[in-house]
Amino acid sequence: MATPALLRAPWRKVLALLTVCAFGAAACGGDDGGGGSSSDTTAQSGAVTATTDPAEADLEPVPGGTLRYGLEADTSTPWTPQNSVCAISCHMIMRTVYDTLALYDENGDYKPYLAESITPNDDFTEWTIVPRAGVTFHDGTALDAAAICDNLTRHLASVLTGRALLNVADEPDGAGPVVSEDGTACVVPMVDPWANFPVYLSGQIGYIASPTWLAAVDADPALATRPVGTGPFVFESYDPGGTFAATKNPNYWRAGEGLPYLDRVEMRVFVDVQSRTNALLDGQVDMIHVSNGEFIASLRDEDSIEMEETDAFGETNYLLLNNRDPVIADERVRRALALATDNESLSRDRAAGVHPVANGPFSRTQVGYLEDTGYPAFDLAAATDLVAEYEAENGPLTITFDTTNDPYNEETNQLIAANWQAAGIDVNINTVEQGSFIVNALTGNFQVFGWRNHGGVNPDSQRIWWHSETGDLATNPLALNFGGINDPDVDAQLEILRQTTDDAEIQAAAEEINRIFAERVYNIWNTWTVWGLAHTPAVHDIQAFTFPDGSPTIPGAGIAGTHQIVQMWIAQ
Repeated sequence: MATPALLRAPWRKVLALLTVCAFGAAACGGDDGGGGSSSDTTAQSGAVTATTDPAEADLEPVPGGTLRYGLEADTSTPWTPQNSVCAISCHMIMRTVYDTLALYDENGDYKPYLAESITPNDDFTEWTIVPRAGVTFHDGTALDAAAICDNLTRHLASVLTGRALLNVADEPDGAGPVVSEDGTACVVPMVDPWANFPVYLSGQIGYIASPTWLAAVDADPALATRPVGTGPFVFESYDPGGTFAATKNPNYWRAGEGLPYLDRVEMRVFVDVQSRTNALLDGQVDMIHVSNGEFIASLRDEDSIEMEETDAFGETNYLLLNNRDPVIADERVRRALALATDNESLSRDRAAGVHPVANGPFSRTQVGYLEDTGYPAFDLAAATDLVAEYEAENGPLTITFDTTNDPYNEETNQLIAANWQAAGIDVNINTVEQGSFIVNALTGNFQVFGWRNHGGVNPDSQRIWWHSETGDLATNPLALNFGGINDPDVDAQLEILRQTTDDAEIQAAAEEINRIFAERVYNIWNTWTVWGLAHTPAVHDIQAFTFPDGSPTIPGAGIAGTHQIVQMWIAQ
């Protein structure tokens, strides 16, 4: 059976307009700054610019060299795919040592990558994954159907990633995904039809680790920091909070194409955006990713630096609200916070106007975008009235607002808090270490903090963040529905997205979710993210990533702020 199309008609129109890159899978992460009438029936082209030389495409790759890369954060509980708390920086590291089973092609359709084929039965209640032949893991273990089933079964058992696979049926004997009778494929049964299951195989769940190594990690958890995959680079060393290093895989399954070009990669953590930018300008690193509008604006003026910018399929900067909290659960409080947040000023004064003001979770290039969602506009008087109404019944309104220890974020959040205070809200600013940010979100240990999420090509990928099945901390210690949203109307639209491949139905369901979020104010939307991929002129082909047949992928596998490294090269 042919691979089902995903959003074919609208996405071909959008992708034809993207000149640098397009991102399209959901991802979560901390905030690097900026945070924070009629509908449009197709997603709109985002602003995508580049300061690289157009002659880049004519250059021949030069093998060799080391890429030194500045990341925005380290990763909690690394590096097994089933246990890593994976944000943007995590994916950059994972892609050095792992490959995913699937990737998006240039049309927004999924396409097998590490897998040879990924096919459903007629009603999407069973998917069959055939591994690519002749591939081995870094430890010499063969990639086979059993390895894929082992990885997926471990995801099902994971308190972290298992929440994304609740629709995968658990066999009576507990086996979950099973190897086919002829041993050639991993067969994945579903509870209900899942038309877009391969979307999830292009991200964290699609990273395939050596089953031999995973078994060794079971016996000795310390080995988890020494990942073994099929990827273009082989693990060398890892210093938590410092550098992850990996060297060229001489036995890479795409070695016949000369890949990877680089001999070595060093992924270095610089949580503070100023330090990360200085490291690039001072020659400590060759490349950084940055979503801070002020720093993107400043890098545009650096003659020694080249930079690609994109908001394509990008994330939303916003204030994540814990709707389980009894104070936040009152819609008047949520609405007052929204009315008292001046996003125009945030974009202008804290993001140099680089980040557009957001009115919902779907940015201008995503299915579900609406020009007017009905989201509350800044109105301090109206916010003050709601606060007074709440306090007349409940007493003083106090909000704890968490922020990372990044000086830029601290200053930005102080400005937001000042507006809330002007509306009569008492605000406690609480500083949280960057590495703990996602952990606190997963455990519901917060009231409000700045967040960045919801980029993606297919809106079914948002289910894990919004469906009530992934938000109940009473049944699972980790909740991917960080905000604890429990809304039957949202769930109903997410069910449509799970079971259909009809473009019009997908569009309508995503737009309805957008309207519900605006009406019920489950989060405080701030701005839509623009990413800068800044580098020295010696770094080439950042977005040049193709399938083995030569057809292009969506760079970054649909995760904004990331890209592949396997086809990058450095002028020697």
